[in-house]
Amino acid sequence: MESNRKDNPRTHYPSIFNDVIGPVMRGPSSSHCAAALRIGRIARDLMDAKLEDVLVEFDRHGSLATTHTSQGSDMGLFAGFLGWDPTDERLVESSQELQAAGIQVQIKITDYPAVHPNTYKMTLSSGIEKHTMTAISTGGGAIEVIQIDGCEVSMSGDFYETLVYVESDAERVLNFLLDNVVAGDIQLFEDSDTQFIEIKDGHFLEQETTAELCSKYQVKSIKTISPVLPILSSQTNEIPFLTSNELLQYNQGKDLDAEGRCACCTFQGGRCEKPAAN
Repeated sequence: MESNRKDNPRTHYPSIFNDVIGPVMRGPSSSHCAAALRIGRIARDLMDAKLEDVLVEFDRHGSLATTHTSQGSDMGLFAGFLGWDPTDERLVESSQELQAAGIQVQIKITDYPAVHPNTYKMTLSSGIEKHTMTAISTGGGAIEVIQIDGCEVSMSGDFYETLVYVESDAERVLNFLLDNVVAGDIQLFEDSDTQFIEIKDGHFLEQETTAELCSKYQVKSIKTISPVLPILSSQTNEIPFLTSNELLQYNQGKDLDAEGRCACCTFQGGRCEKPAAN
């Protein structure tokens, strides 16, 4: 349950590299293999790369129940648990390498209210901690983490994410961060036995800030989740147009062609001398 957020909710602008051009990857499927790897990478970061046991549940009525092996979902997910890239030539060996790393993975086909056909519901364990995480593959290698430890979140892998887990005083920690950290987004999430603050930004929290946090408040742990998409998002992006109508309005008085050049010249070694429109 989300209890507090900044007054400027995040606006997501599509990126031609993240949302249009598919990822550089090993096949067979970007939706299954590359997306699964990205989900696995985020799960690995949530556990500080100390994975020992993983339970993966696929909805009986979803697409992954019958395709997770043939379409490369297992291969990609296991590679993500190992911290590999989608271009790693060892991907086909990820199952064997996972066993060699001492990570036990159990896959179950179960009935649960999955919100998307490509839903990965995971329980992640090590000798010292346990977390739950649910993520979806939305197509073309794009992903979204929609639940962590019982709290509804939204992570697309396009920010550096810092999660600050606290024992108590969550509101005070949130106010400290809002007063002392300039970030793209800062939110507090609470469940019956979990409190954590998510900070989205172009970098992780500074060491001085984390040190001050730990000295002033009862911080249980701090998780750093690296971006998995090629292009980072930003709260300060200014987009000149999003639709074709907005593009035409943007071009009024500029007389630009589809390549951004002035229509009266070719820019071959010279400059356009056409007077600027008033």
